[in-house]
Amino acid sequence: MNRTSSLRRTIIVDGSPEPVRAMRALLASFLHDRCVPEDVVRAVVLAFGEALDNAWEHGTTGRGEVRVRLRYAPRFVMVSLLDRGSKVVPLGRPVPVDVNSERGRGFQLMNKLMDEVRVRSFPEGGTRVSMLKRLDE
Repeated sequence: MNRTSSLRRTIIVDGSPEPVRAMRALLASFLHDRCVPEDVVRAVVLAFGEALDNAWEHGTTGRGEVRVRLRYAPRFVMVSLLDRGSKVVPLGRPVPVDVNSERGRGFQLMNKLMDEVRVRSFPEGGTRVSMLKRLDE
């Protein structure tokens, strides 16, 4: 097996959760096929799910596409998502946590689960979220 590999997919978001579920399952399968430890698979899939939910909610307004790239190497797993959403969405900016709210914790969760999280918003619209998880040698 090629120990370094990539997977690229475009998810067409049509307002239903099926593409999101399918992409989470594909991600988990991709990592399991490369013998990534189960705790890492769970962390990456959960962080990815949070980023994908944000892209779905803020970047596509329920319809559109999200481009996903997954890269595996023996020392890390990297996943990135690119949506073409609004240029005014404040993703990546620190937001104070409202302890009475059930929302607004996804970005904090991504940062807790992954070793690096980067968010870049583009002036013409769209946001890229890139996350890296290091693998123990």
